Amino acid sequence: MSKFYSIKCPNCSAPLAIIGGGRVQSVTCAYCKSVIDLNNNYKVLSQFKNVNAPKVPFKIGMKGKINDIEWIIIGWIVYRDEEGGRWSEFLLFSPLYGYSWLVYENGVISFSRRIRDLDLRKWQKGKRLPLFYNGGHYILQDGEPYSSFIDFVQGELTWVAKKGDKIECWDYKATRSQILNIEKSNNEIEVYFTKELDAKEVYNSFGVNEKEQVIKKISSIEKLNKELEDKKPLPFYGIVAIFITLFITLISSITSDKVLYEKFDKNRDTLFRITNSAFLTKIEITSPLKKRINNYSLAIYKQNKKIFYIDSGKVYFSKKVLGKTWSHTAIGANIYLKLDTGQYLLKVKKITPSTDKIIVKIEERVIRPNYITPLFIIILLFLIYTYFRQKLNIYVMMIIFMGLGLAFDIFFLFFIGFIGLIYLIFVKGGD
Repeated sequence: MSKFYSIKCPNCSAPLAIIGGGRVQSVTCAYCKSVIDLNNNYKVLSQFKNVNAPKVPFKIGMKGKINDIEWIIIGWIVYRDEEGGRWSEFLLFSPLYGYSWLVYENGVISFSRRIRDLDLRKWQKGKRLPLFYNGGHYILQDGEPYSSFIDFVQGELTWVAKKGDKIECWDYKATRSQILNIEKSNNEIEVYFTKELDAKEVYNSFGVNEKEQVIKKISSIEKLNKELEDKKPLPFYGIVAIFITLFITLISSITSDKVLYEKFDKNRDTLFRITNSAFLTKIEITSPLKKRINNYSLAIYKQNKKIFYIDSGKVYFSKKVLGKTWSHTAIGANIYLKLDTGQYLLKVKKITPSTDKIIVKIEERVIRPNYITPLFIIILLFLIYTYFRQKLNIYVMMIIFMGLGLAFDIFFLFFIGFIGLIYLIFVKGGD
């Protein structure tokens, strides 16, 4: 049961009840609006006269339950921003759970509690970077901090608040109507975790008259977004979707191949037809012994026009010189081409006389795993990094990218890791 005591206002002698526990430092008289310092012989510090307080559904002294905990409203602050917008925050007190806040703005009600397990030193190094807290990914709202000012105070507070006091605020928003509020005033920094509540339930719990209840009307799109946010975190669905997509892609690659040609060749011209240009055409060349593939050249024509050529010294496709050709020590080669539908002529020519033979196999509708593997790795690692609250240091992530790029001969994956590492070290200063 809450204990309380009463004093008289030193300015107007009105009775003041103090019920907020030992951390209460000031109380504002509801009659003369004087701010009284409880730690300095009840000295009157300032007054909130001639301030029009907004009409709100909550009053000091109301009791209600939030998250199955009973709270009593002991204080009220009205804030305004630089654009003139106003909102109210009500100080809640529980003898067992201490202090929290009930935030009210235009029919939207949120519950806010102070947290102490966010690494503020890391936050100060990169205030505009996303935050990771308790399994959530928080992004700075509007990309900028903002300033709020105290407009009106009533009741008890755990500090001395004066009209016009400035608070610098950073609001980091996540899914499921969750926000991390970081507030800086007088060189002190506080962090609050805020979550939107069901307004109707809060009103009923605190005994607000139905005529005074204000509930914000939301559009069907906002309602759908909330329903999606209340489900499992997006990274979880992202990981599942990527695995499903990769699995379907690989199965499709295996089952949709159509062999157009497969034969031992010396010097022979062969016609083949592409009937589906949605994916890639694969030309697989194999030799029974090393270096034998070096004795051959291969060309593809369409309507008597050479569109592809490869031998031990050069390779081009559609008259564009490409990268390295097959290795002179290779036992085979896989060539992937994006060919349009139509009929093609394959010419395999032996350059040097020998009895060696090679096997040429042409497949239609081939999806090359190397095209999707780098993107899959990047997105998967990012989602894992997000989902597990930044347990992997960002430097380690960049090094993993570089290592995977080297291991799988994926240049752009290595490049991303290298550029990211340089950026972190020299641009962000170790953030």
